[in-house]
Amino acid sequence: MASEGIAGAEIGQGYFPSGDKLTALLRTANSLGMALSLSHGPVSAPDGFSVNNDQARKQLSYGSKPVSGGASVSGALPKPSTGNRTTLVSVRAYRCSGSCSTSGSVTLDKDSAVDLTSRVRNTDTAGVEGGTTTGTLEWTAPAGGDWVVLAFWSVGVQAQPDLLTRAGTQTLTGNMDEQLAPVKQLMRANGGDFLYDSHTGDRGSPTDTWSNSMKADFQREAGYSITDYLPLLVRQGSSSASATAPAFEFDSKTSKKFRNDFNQVRTDLWMDNHIKPLKKWAKSTYNYAVRLQPYGENGAAVDSIQAAANLDRVETETLWFGDEVDNYLPEASANHMNGNKWYSIEGSAAVSQAYAQTLQDQVIRMNKAYAGGVTKLVYHTYPSDTGNTSTWPGYSLFPTSFSGSWGDRNPDWASDAKTYNDYFARNQLVLTQGEAKTDVAVYMQNYTYQQPYNQNDLQYWSDPKLSEAGYTRDYVNPTLLDEPNATVRNKRLATDGPDYKALVLDSTQLPTAAASRDSILAGTAKKILGYAKAGLPVIIVGEAPSTAPGIDAKGDKDVRSTMAALLKQKSVHVVASEANVPALLDKHGIKPSAEPATDGPLLSVHRQDSDTDYYWLYNQSTVTQDDEPATLFEPNTSAKPLEADVTLQGHGTPYQLNTWTGEITPIAEYTTHHDSVTVHVSLTGDDSTIIALSSNPKRFGAHSAKSPHVVSTTADSAMIRSDGTVAVAAAQAGTYTTVMDNGRKVTTKISSAGPAVDLTTASWSLDAQDWQPAAAYGTTGADAVKTTKKTVHVDLDGLKAWTSIPELKDASGVGTYTTTVTLPSSWKKGTGARLGLGQMTDSFSLTVNGSRTIPNQLSATADIGMYLHAGKNTITVKVSTTLINRLRTLNSVLSSRTAQANGLVGPVTLTPYTVTRVG
Repeated sequence: MASEGIAGAEIGQGYFPSGDKLTALLRTANSLGMALSLSHGPVSAPDGFSVNNDQARKQLSYGSKPVSGGASVSGALPKPSTGNRTTLVSVRAYRCSGSCSTSGSVTLDKDSAVDLTSRVRNTDTAGVEGGTTTGTLEWTAPAGGDWVVLAFWSVGVQAQPDLLTRAGTQTLTGNMDEQLAPVKQLMRANGGDFLYDSHTGDRGSPTDTWSNSMKADFQREAGYSITDYLPLLVRQGSSSASATAPAFEFDSKTSKKFRNDFNQVRTDLWMDNHIKPLKKWAKSTYNYAVRLQPYGENGAAVDSIQAAANLDRVETETLWFGDEVDNYLPEASANHMNGNKWYSIEGSAAVSQAYAQTLQDQVIRMNKAYAGGVTKLVYHTYPSDTGNTSTWPGYSLFPTSFSGSWGDRNPDWASDAKTYNDYFARNQLVLTQGEAKTDVAVYMQNYTYQQPYNQNDLQYWSDPKLSEAGYTRDYVNPTLLDEPNATVRNKRLATDGPDYKALVLDSTQLPTAAASRDSILAGTAKKILGYAKAGLPVIIVGEAPSTAPGIDAKGDKDVRSTMAALLKQKSVHVVASEANVPALLDKHGIKPSAEPATDGPLLSVHRQDSDTDYYWLYNQSTVTQDDEPATLFEPNTSAKPLEADVTLQGHGTPYQLNTWTGEITPIAEYTTHHDSVTVHVSLTGDDSTIIALSSNPKRFGAHSAKSPHVVSTTADSAMIRSDGTVAVAAAQAGTYTTVMDNGRKVTTKISSAGPAVDLTTASWSLDAQDWQPAAAYGTTGADAVKTTKKTVHVDLDGLKAWTSIPELKDASGVGTYTTTVTLPSSWKKGTGARLGLGQMTDSFSLTVNGSRTIPNQLSATADIGMYLHAGKNTITVKVSTTLINRLRTLNSVLSSRTAQANGLVGPVTLTPYTVTRVG
């Protein structure tokens, strides 16, 4: 992994290594300078820990017994259907507002509640902390209506220590101290992290509805008793963590407000009793960080922005959020406010795409993640080689489902992993410079984060016009507005941070509930009123908030009075919909940091340090294709090229940072303004680039910031050569006019470098390695890993996909294409030439006359003039594929997968151009 550009490895999924193995892994990682992350195993639960342990994770469950008005109940308390230990919490009776039917959610009359707990008899002390696991009750219901007796029980549901109490955390960390003692010093030298996945069983965001101290904790945090609202916590049918439908409701307003309070209390308990002490212990004991995906499955309801603001290392994932940029932004926003530069993504997982994702796909998916604020890729997964029952190409925890089993078993990884990983690393280096700067803050308090591909491509801000106009946005919640830097200076919010130019309250924002968009904490509302009085533009979309989210006797009244005062401020504006926001911003002179000349698909990330503004720019061709994420591999026919002038806020000289090669070049053609610079951006579909504006002439070592530059030219392009002089280039002969920054117009006569050469139908020699299992498919164990690379030679009189070449129609592997280009004797040194390779699947490299270069892997273009000469020139293209085409012929589960159009398909064109110094 280290040799392929990987900086760290996470272990424990599928199997947590034993002491000797863990020691060997840590020693090896330390010798390579690689971080080691631990997940699962003792990181999640002590060995042999029981779901019935006093400190186990718990849900509140129930048993019910209907009773008619005036009738009596007598006998054992009703209990939930579970084999786990149950401990009585409370017994209460309620009159049903309608039928007490056990099918569906039942509405109860809250004010009818009768507490029967003190009347329970025949108890024992076998429950948690000496509570009772049994009991009997005799009671006669009041006359009138139908009643239900509800016995509430605490039930262990995960064989892990509790996430909501200090005692549970201490149980977990105490066990880790015992089990990790032999490797403690190796871990301290390593400085990796503990990873907690989003899944409930991996200790991600808690779905837990109970703990041993929940009564007292809720009373302290919320200010009222939770026992009056216990029916609102239980789910239909069982104590299962996967049950999400509520079993009971009060009136809708009370139910919603209580659940908001509970979700907030649960978030606070998770932070205060688990995350914060876990972080402190991990750092002091092991020099380790805590990395966690702060959203959960099965309706886990916690505030993930608040969680992100309290984590060492925040992580998201492609699988859950389906490559939707907007869904990565909430956690990124927390980082932008507190300056945390770690926001990783569990990348690559995709349903039904085992061995089918290309490295090109990975670039596109990471571009969407980077646009959402992500700063680090974590591949999912890189499996061990062998397993007792695994077949070719080797062991995989997800052999026919999730992508992707990365590693040298894949031809593309074996050939080009370092090229791609260096690309990702360069992007990530820039995306962690200085501070993030964001145009607009959108207020959002939220406890549920649905999977977008199950929610009609859910986006929290659903109208695209804001981003099409170039504006970037963050989502801020009460936690972020309580940060020390959340103050207004010069009509900007958090100038020591994202430097927001406006704050939006959006009642139409998705999702519409939990908490509802017409609610806001009274204290937060007063804080926003203070911002408006200090001059911060505040935009209200739709209706202003009118209620507090929780049960607070004064909350609704305080919110309404504060909103009335807010609406009177000159800096406050009201619009009907999200679509109206960009025009309003522009009307009031609030410009995006990266403003395209015309609205379009360009997304940006802006970071700033003491003397440089960094702009990461991305041409997003689609938000989510109709068939994503089921079909991810190229070609993406929806990708459209982008040609656009973009005005970037900042000062200094613009530079372009080539993230494929690492080359940094000054941009020759641009226009300066009072506080911005306009440059031209050219991007193929789904591609990205980085442009930096720097006032430090030594920052990139390219040339003096005082060198002359071009304002406009009729030539194809302008460039600054290594000696600092300005040149223009054109593929056609002609006379071209260039305007310099001092206003001087210069006429340049350019001669033709020769016609473009179409190599698509040229003669190509193709030598392919067809990767196949060395042993009969179905062989298991060590022999299953062995691969034979059958050599296939094909002479082509025109390029075509491997699926159209009989000898390679089912092949996966590595193909080397060679052709010869003869250039005329008039060819001069210094003549430029652009080579476009067209469609490529998957990774590739290019060699011209023995010199290797790294083309852009999405646009498949390279400038090769420096390698060419008069006479015969040899061009070699090596293309490496995924394994899906071969595996689909061997594995019946994969047989229905679509074959990829492997190889070099073209069109391939060589376009010469002439470079001439201006003047």
